Amino acid sequence: MELRHLRYFEAVAQTLSFRRAAGLLHVTQPTLSAQVRQLEEEIGVRLLDRDTHHVALTPAGTRFLDDCRRLLQDAEDSVRSVRRLGEDEAGRLTVGFVPSLAHGVLSRILHAYRRRFPEIELRLTEMDTTRQMQALQAGRIDLALIGLGLPAERRGGLRQLEVAEEKLMAVLPEGHPLIPKNDGQTIALRSLANERFLLPDRTRAPLFNPWIIVLCQQAGFQPQIENIPAQPISVLNHVAAGLGITLVGAQFRRFGIEGVRFIALARPAPGYRYCATWVRSNQHPALANFVETAVKTARRGKPGAAGRPK
Repeated sequence: MELRHLRYFEAVAQTLSFRRAAGLLHVTQPTLSAQVRQLEEEIGVRLLDRDTHHVALTPAGTRFLDDCRRLLQDAEDSVRSVRRLGEDEAGRLTVGFVPSLAHGVLSRILHAYRRRFPEIELRLTEMDTTRQMQALQAGRIDLALIGLGLPAERRGGLRQLEVAEEKLMAVLPEGHPLIPKNDGQTIALRSLANERFLLPDRTRAPLFNPWIIVLCQQAGFQPQIENIPAQPISVLNHVAAGLGITLVGAQFRRFGIEGVRFIALARPAPGYRYCATWVRSNQHPALANFVETAVKTARRGKPGAAGRPK
């Protein structure tokens, strides 16, 4: 039994005319008659009394008509409910982002996306990389904007695209002897070999901390690290207090922390990358548009930005 059989029967029962019902359904009268007969055969009971001039419901047909209308209504309600849900989901995009993105790149991306797709509701959640990965896998967010990006062995069913890149900077307390005399001068990473590196707790920066260690090792030294159980902004305050130095992306200059100096690292130090990460199976219609907008906006705002699939 198919829904079309129920619709055909209801039309005939309502009009008590195969000719009028066929016109309402936009099918031929012989097709309609055959479909109703097929329904009766499947049920095993006659629903209509009909002859050349007359159509009437049998007692079984009268009872079945009530059930038929209820089933058709339930089917229509279900379709409307699912369609409404789909429309709501298609019109909403949930994005997680690391705190450092909130002070430059992200605002430009959001402005550009809102201009292109004003009908999409954006839900933004600031969280560290670990929480973003958990939320992504649990389906609580559609897209994660994280620093550095996941190594290939940790991606699993995830896709990743580099969105932006910025300078990696050393942050020293004001008055530190390694601060260059002239503004705009860089500092070599290896010159920091004897300094104490203050880094966020590894649970908050699971990708950043190992990356910094590798960079220092490549520069020829093993860094002395002290983990601060706090967000990067608190680490900067520790630097201002003279407790050590740290490395951050250039956007952290926007926090305006007093008592610290930001100095760009000399080449060959790499830039700090931001990556968009999402579940490969997520076919959200707004997701691809957001990633595309993010890459194009970051490229316009920062010449060194990139957008290569990972």
